[in-house]
Amino acid sequence: MSNKLIIIAGLLSTAICYTPFSIAENKTDEQDKVEDEIAKEEPKIVVIGNAIGELGLKDPSSTASRLNLSGMETPATIEMIDESVMRARGYEKLSDAIESLPGVVTGEHPTAPSTFSMRGFSRGQITVLRDGLWIGPSTMVMRPQNVFNLERIEVLRGPSSVINGVGAVAGTVNAITKTAQVYNQDNIDLLASYGRYNSYHVGLGAQGSFNDSAWYNINLSDYGSDGYVKETNQTSHNLTASVLWQMNESFSFKLSADYLEDDVGSYFGTPLVPTSVAKEPLTGVVFTQQGETLDAATRFNNYNVADAVAESDQLFLRADFEWHVSDDVLLKNTTYQFDADRYWKNAEGYVYCTEVIDVCENIGDVQRYYGYFLLDHEQNLIGNRLTISLTSQFGELENRFVAGAEVVDLDFSRLRGYRRSAPLSDTDSVDLYNPQPGSYGPEEIRGNSPTQIDTLAFFVEDVLQFTSKLSLVTALRYDEMDLERQNFNASGVLENNGFDRSYNWSSWRVGTVYQPHENLSLYAQYSNAKDPINSNIFLVNANQNFDLTEATQWEIGLKSVWLDGKAESTIAYYDIERDDIFERFSLDSVTNVGGRTSNGFEFSLTMHPNDHWRFGANTAYTNAEFKKSANFELLAGNTPPNVAEWTANTWLSYHNIADLPLEIGSSLHYVGDRFGDNPNTVTMKSYWLTDLFAAWQFDNYRLSARVDNLLDEEYVQWSDVFYLHQNNPSFIYANQLMLGSPRTYRLMFEINL
Repeated sequence: MSNKLIIIAGLLSTAICYTPFSIAENKTDEQDKVEDEIAKEEPKIVVIGNAIGELGLKDPSSTASRLNLSGMETPATIEMIDESVMRARGYEKLSDAIESLPGVVTGEHPTAPSTFSMRGFSRGQITVLRDGLWIGPSTMVMRPQNVFNLERIEVLRGPSSVINGVGAVAGTVNAITKTAQVYNQDNIDLLASYGRYNSYHVGLGAQGSFNDSAWYNINLSDYGSDGYVKETNQTSHNLTASVLWQMNESFSFKLSADYLEDDVGSYFGTPLVPTSVAKEPLTGVVFTQQGETLDAATRFNNYNVADAVAESDQLFLRADFEWHVSDDVLLKNTTYQFDADRYWKNAEGYVYCTEVIDVCENIGDVQRYYGYFLLDHEQNLIGNRLTISLTSQFGELENRFVAGAEVVDLDFSRLRGYRRSAPLSDTDSVDLYNPQPGSYGPEEIRGNSPTQIDTLAFFVEDVLQFTSKLSLVTALRYDEMDLERQNFNASGVLENNGFDRSYNWSSWRVGTVYQPHENLSLYAQYSNAKDPINSNIFLVNANQNFDLTEATQWEIGLKSVWLDGKAESTIAYYDIERDDIFERFSLDSVTNVGGRTSNGFEFSLTMHPNDHWRFGANTAYTNAEFKKSANFELLAGNTPPNVAEWTANTWLSYHNIADLPLEIGSSLHYVGDRFGDNPNTVTMKSYWLTDLFAAWQFDNYRLSARVDNLLDEEYVQWSDVFYLHQNNPSFIYANQLMLGSPRTYRLMFEINL
C-alpha cells in the first residue's frame, strides 16, 4: 500500500417515575422548508450557552452511526456535550468535559494525556477519534485538546469497532472541531481567562462567507499554566481552519487543517513513603497494604529535572466532498493525513529509599537513577474513506443504508532510552522535602522500533423501519491489518524480537428501537468488537504475537424527553465480557492477565422547569473484574485499576437574579474508591469536588467567575500501574501517585461580535 497516495474506488428512565409526557406536534415538510429558508436569509442570533445544557437526544450523531441517526433512534448510549455547555462550565481541556459524564474517570499522566476509564475498561480499550477519524492508539496519540476549537464532543458507550474500527471495547470518544458550514453568518468569537497558578486561556474565532457559495471558519486558542505543582509549565497552542465551497446544489468540497503544539507539563507524581516517616500523612487519600502513604508536606513538590520535556507538534489535514447524486443517493469521500512528532525526556520515576541497596545509598532519599526515560515518536498516517448512502422503500417499509470502505497507511517510529550504564551521580537522589531539579544528564538510547500498519476495512449499516414505531438497526465491518514491527538496538542493528503478521476480523452490531411516540424510546442491542491486542500494539514483540481477542456486549435502555420538552433523561444497563487480554505492567512490556468482565448501569437527567432554574445529574454503577483464563488466573476476581464502583455529578443554577442578567450555580463531582494496581494492594480513596460559578450575561457577552475544588479536597485522580510499586531491589524504578488539583479560581470574559 503506497504511503504517498491512498484512494479507495471505493440507550427505565425517570419517565417511569410517573412523569407525564408532552408530545410535540409533528412539523410538516412545508414548515421545515420555510424554517430552512428563514435560517438562510436572517442573521443568526448568537446566544452564549448555559452551564446545564440538554442531552441532545433529538440531535444526530456522527459517532454512533453514519446514517444520521438521532440519539432517540440509536440502540446504544450516545452522549453529547456541545461547545456552549463546555464554555459555560469553564472547561479548558477535553478531559474536563469527559469526566462530567456518568461512570467516567480521567487521568492526565504526561505519558498518556487525557486517558479514560469507562464501563470497567481503560486506556487503549477506549478509542479516541478526531472528527470521526482514527489516528492511532489513544495511549500514544492523545493530547489534552483545547475545547475552544471544538464544536462538540460525542461519546459512544460499549464495543463500537463496527462503526469506528480498531476494537473500541468500552467506547469511543469523538472530538469534533468547529468547521465551515453552508450559510455561516459573519461572526467573531473572543475568549480570555486568567486564574490561579498563572493559568490563562485565550481564544479567537471567526466564521463567515467569501461569497454566496464559499464559507470559512478559523479558530486559534492558547493555554498555559505554571501548574499547581512547582515548575509544571503546561502550554497548548491550537489552530483549526476550514474552507467550504458549495459548487452547486448537489456538490460541495471542504478543506480543513488542525495544528497543535503543546507541552503537557513535567509533574509525574509524588513518591509514596512509609506512613511512619510522613510529616502529614494523607491516610484519607490513599491506602496501601505495604503501609505507605503520601505526605501532604510534599504535595506541591516536583521531583523531575529542570530540563524536562513532554511536548508534541502535530498537523492534521483533510479534504472532504459530498455529492448528492439524487434525492436518495449521497456519496461522501474523505482523504486525510496526520503527522506528529512527540518527545519526552524526564526523570519519570521516583522511589523513597527505605534501605541501603543498589542505587539507594541513603535511607530517606528519593532516588531517580532508573527513572530517567526519553522517548521520541515520529508518526505519519494517510487514509481515505468512501461512503455511499441510500434511502429506499421495500413495499411500505422505509430503509436507510450506508456502505463504505476505508484504507489507512500508518508509519510509526518509537525511539527510546533509559538510564542503565551511566555512573550514579549525586544529583540522581534528591531530598524528599526540598528536591533540587538538577538535569537529565547522559542520554542512553535503548533502541528504535519502527512499525508499519496497513489497514483495509469494508463496512455496512442499515436501518429498516418496520413501522413508524419499530426499527431494526444493524451494522457489519470487516478489517484486514498487516503489521510489520522491527526493533533496532542503540547501534542500529536489527534485533530478532520483531515480527510480521496479518490479521483479519469482523465486528457487528444488531439492535432494535421501539418508540411508542417521538419522545420515548426503548432499545436493546448486542454487539461485539475484535482487535489484535488489548494494550498498545506498538509494545508487542515476537513472543507476544497472539491472535485476535474479542469482546461482546448486550445493552438495554430507555431515553425520554418530557416536561413539555424541558427535561431529558436516559438510563442504560450493559454487560461486557472480554477474553484473553493484555495489561501493561512496566515501561516496555505487556502481560496476559486472562479475561475481563463488566456490568452496570448509567443514568443521566437534565431539566429546566422554568426560566430561572436548571438542574442536571448523572450517576453510574460499575461492577468490573478480571477473570481467569487457561493460562492466567493470578488476578481473577480483582477489580481493574482506575475503575470506580460509583461515580456521580450534579449541577444546579439560577438565572436572572433580581431581574438582572446574573446566573449563579454549583456542581458536585464524586468518584468512589478505586484500586491503583492490578493486585489491588493500593486503594485510592473516594473524593467529592465542589465547584461554584457566577456569570453576568447580557446579549452577546458574558463575564464569569469560577472556584473549582472549593473545599480544597486532597485526592488522587488516577494511577498508572507501571509507576507504582516498581521498586524491586534489583531495579528500583518508580513508586508514586499523582495528586489532583487543589482549590483554583479564575475569571473569564467572552464576547461574540
